[in-house]
Order: sequence, then structure tokens, then C-alpha cells
Amino acid sequence: MFGRFLKRFLIMDFTMCFQKKFMCFLMVVCSVHSLQLDSQASTRRPRITKYSKTTITPGSTEAPTERSLLTATYRLQGSGGETCILLVVDALLDISYMTKLNERADANTFVPNNAVASGSCKDSDLETLVLSFKEFGLEWTFAKTPGGERWYVDSIRLTYNSSARILEHAAKQGRRVTLSTGPRALLFPTPVGKSFDCPDESIVELVEEDAGNPNTAHRAKLYLRQMRLQPFMFRRDGQFGPPWKCSDANRTRSETAPVAVGSALAIATAGTLIGYAIWRYLKVSPKTRRTKIQIVKAF
Repeated sequence: MFGRFLKRFLIMDFTMCFQKKFMCFLMVVCSVHSLQLDSQASTRRPRITKYSKTTITPGSTEAPTERSLLTATYRLQGSGGETCILLVVDALLDISYMTKLNERADANTFVPNNAVASGSCKDSDLETLVLSFKEFGLEWTFAKTPGGERWYVDSIRLTYNSSARILEHAAKQGRRVTLSTGPRALLFPTPVGKSFDCPDESIVELVEEDAGNPNTAHRAKLYLRQMRLQPFMFRRDGQFGPPWKCSDANRTRSETAPVAVGSALAIATAGTLIGYAIWRYLKVSPKTRRTKIQIVKAF
């Protein structure tokens, strides 16, 4: 009787100890997870820089020039006054460069609301939009797919002088710097007649063209938030076409991948069967082939 009681007591004690240890483990996991979330939240890139203007004095007649508005609107018009390219975005440039002390430094600036929009929209399959501000020029090149069903950003190019004010103590002063996405970036593919609409932040990386030493080359990241973009418009009302959400673009890519994999498997299977048939034909001796042909004719 006493042995049975002792056994039951030990089992209950073991169960309670296990429950306590399990609860402690859950508390530790939750604490670590919350610390990771706090760390991620605290390291997010700030949207305000010392080169941006974020407020306007009440009653002031000063025009908004930097980031007094959440987004900026850039419009390029054709020869007939119709809008051919329209861009609404909150854009930030983050440039990494080498200083005179051979150290890498960072500088950032918003693309201002009053950036001058220029470019070309004469070609039906190729258009350009250039945003000029301060010492910078940000050029967007748009193209269409071979069938003309979709448009996309073919490249983004940033040009500036290494003596720009925000590049403090930059090495090799007075040098013309050109950064780009590289050839055929294929960014933001969207059906023609629709506008790319993405409230989430997109990051486009730019690298220096023809850099002699990659370790000392300039680099940049273009942050695009609350973006809506449409080239090849030619609309007199100047309004965007139907929105094509960035989630739709991601879903299109995810739906296209299984089709591509299935097609590749089908081609590989067909190739294997054809190869096996050829191998069998070459392996069988001419005498055997004649015998089989005679048997077939006999039937």
C-alpha cells in the first residue's frame, strides 16, 4: 500500500516538474521573440534626414519643396499636352561613398517635390523620364515586352558630381559619377494601360558603371514607397489607368513558376523517350530488324 502511494506521489511530482519546466521554456521563447521584434523595429531606416524639410510654418507662403507632402507627383507631357508618363512616389536616395580618409560613408536625400521632370515619349515602345534636382539626375527608362502586352522599367540611372554638398569629405572631388541598375533590370512589369500601384517599400540597388576598383566604387539604394507609376499613357485627362497591385505582380510570378517547371519536365520526359527510342534502334542489329520486319509482314 505504501509502495503504491509512493509511486503515485513520484509520478505526480514528475508531472508537476515537467509542467513547470515547459512553462519556463515557453516564457523564454516568447521573451526572445519579443526582443527580436523590438530589435527589428528599432533598426528600421528612418524616413527623415537632415537634408529634408518636413514642416511648413503656419501662414507661410513658401511652396513645398522637400517633404512637406507624403508623396510627390512627377508628370511628363507629350507634344500635344497629353500625359505620357506619370509617377507618384515618396523616394529616398541612400548613397555609399569613399571619403578622403579611405573610409566608407553614407549620405541620403529625398527626391524633392519640385524636381524638374523631363524626358522623351516619342517612341511607342521606349520612353524616358529624368528627374533633375540639386546636383542629381535620376533617369528612368521604360520599355515594352516583345508582344507589347506589358511595360516595365528597363533601367534606372543616377548621375551626380562627387563634389555634391551632401557627400561630405568625398574622395576624388569633381568626378562625374554614374550609378545604374545594369542592363535590362525588368522592374515592375505591368500590363499596358494599367498603372503599377505599390504602397509597400521597394528597394532598387544601384552600382557604379565602369568602376575601376569595386571596393572604392560608389553604391546607392533607391527607396520607393507609396509608389504609383504608369508610362505609355497618352491621356489628356492626366489620370492613372486601373491599378495593378504589386501583390498581383507577385502572384503572377508565383503562378508562372509551376507552369514553367511543368513545361520543363514535359520537355525533359519527351527528350528521354526519344533518346531511348534512338538508342534502341541503333542497338538492335540489322539482322534482328529484318527478322522483326518479316514477322510483321507475315501477319
